[in-house]
Amino acid sequence: MNIAIILAAGVGQRMRSAGLPKQFLKLFGKPIIIYTLEKFEQCDDVDCVVIVCREGYLDHMRSLLALYHIGKVQRIVVGGRDRQESLQRGLEAAEDIGGQADDIVLIHDGVRPLVEERTIRENVRVAQQYGCAVTVAPVIESVVITENTDAEMQDVKKRAATYSLTAPQSFRLGDIRAAYRSAQESAGGMPLLDAAMVYASTGKKMHLVKEQNRNIKITTPEDFYYLKAMIELEENKFVFGL
Repeated sequence: MNIAIILAAGVGQRMRSAGLPKQFLKLFGKPIIIYTLEKFEQCDDVDCVVIVCREGYLDHMRSLLALYHIGKVQRIVVGGRDRQESLQRGLEAAEDIGGQADDIVLIHDGVRPLVEERTIRENVRVAQQYGCAVTVAPVIESVVITENTDAEMQDVKKRAATYSLTAPQSFRLGDIRAAYRSAQESAGGMPLLDAAMVYASTGKKMHLVKEQNRNIKITTPEDFYYLKAMIELEENKFVFGL
């Protein structure tokens, strides 16, 4: 069984949306979270979905699922104090609905609605083969890594060898649950900000699924207008002959 865990418990303070969590903001009359859920609803490689929702919005989420005919969701749980606690609650829910150790869980942000079906499918394939699949996007400019206000040539990394972590991040359910049980609060002084870092902190390799830079996380008002443009382009591709 392949289970998608959709994280939708954030506040979205940088969106400045008058208190409404960003995942519920509407674009062309449809909430962002629904655009995201539809991608997993339509992918045959995903069997069921768990949503980690912001407290106080569970009834609203249920009403949206009914309105937009999202049928794969089997559990909605309240998020935790931070992303990691929310994620672990999602993993617990995946077990509660019958997830087994060898089943694949795909962890995805509710505000990444531009994920492509082929990326979801490739996550499932790679995770089934290696136990882990982490979606990455190539950076578009060279990167300097330094803790100082100056840098040397050795601090400059080639674009072709540099990626940013995006989503989904996919694992065998038993492996990622074990990684959370054994991981420390930090690895070499670096905070463990997401599941891929927790997994890697236990000494296991992250297997990369490469995608392009359109699968952005909607965080700021500028991101919202980028999403609007991308959806308009998708809906009008035939006009441009794409």
